[in-house]
Amino acid sequence: VSGLVWIKDRDATKNHNLFDSSRGIQKELRSNSSDEQFTNTDTLNRFLVGGCQIEDGTSVNNSGDSFVSWNWVGNSGTTSSNTEGSVTSTVQANTTAGFSIVQYTGTGSAATVGHGLSSAPKCVMTKSTSNDTGDGFTVYHQGLTSAAYYLNLAVSNAEASASTVWNSTAPTNSVFSVGTASGTNTNTYTYVAYCWSEIDGFSKFGKYVGNGNADGSFVYTGFKPAFVMVKGATNTGSWVMMDSKRDPFNAGSELYLLADTTDADAGGIKFDFLSNGFKCRDAATGLNASGVTYIYMAFAEHPFVGDGTNPVTAR
Repeated sequence: VSGLVWIKDRDATKNHNLFDSSRGIQKELRSNSSDEQFTNTDTLNRFLVGGCQIEDGTSVNNSGDSFVSWNWVGNSGTTSSNTEGSVTSTVQANTTAGFSIVQYTGTGSAATVGHGLSSAPKCVMTKSTSNDTGDGFTVYHQGLTSAAYYLNLAVSNAEASASTVWNSTAPTNSVFSVGTASGTNTNTYTYVAYCWSEIDGFSKFGKYVGNGNADGSFVYTGFKPAFVMVKGATNTGSWVMMDSKRDPFNAGSELYLLADTTDADAGGIKFDFLSNGFKCRDAATGLNASGVTYIYMAFAEHPFVGDGTNPVTAR
């Protein structure tokens, strides 16, 4: 059953819509906005195996428009209390797929939060559900300079240094750390965090350096990706999202969406999904500017782990 559902209208300038089965149906967050959670009854009304049931809201089901939906499997909506951190969290974890949904309440003091995975997350995205903190989703990624740095999913800014975000501490096998920043830990604010650990043959979270020419860097993942999101860590640039469903062939001009904007589908990036990784074939600033360090998250089209259902094929 889908745990996290991310939906975007491909044909219109509309918000990205994120729903998860821990917060419940109709509870919407946006990757391109700092808005807190709000209830929209005409959106997602049921989490299903391999997808979701939607209503007639224009942000998820506008007549005549094409949409894309990316889904990560949780634990069928079942949550449990986690006391491994200094803050008690509510966790829905799928350790096979290396994905968990974590809910916690901020304290305003440096703290640790249990994530429920069996290995340290390589990427954590945290957002306040109760308040607009102006931060959007605050992002930790192992490819950043260190745990003293962070990114914001709602903006194109390069990585910034702030020890108050992740308390300058990388996640461990049991917890991730938060400081006193509003994006991760304001007293009494409620938060949701999406955590991903790396699973051989299914997911990869890494970095590469662009070379600024048509023979771009080859990035080895160990599997054929179905979904890749890339962000320049050391320069200004959008979060570029590509997948093999919207563009199933390496035709030389791939479709992409931007997680930090409302923009519709765009084309023109020369990008190949390969059997064991991916490769950019032009000097697009968002993917391959010379000397720029890029971070990425990639998920497999046909995972080499699991039982065919858990984790499911990336969708």
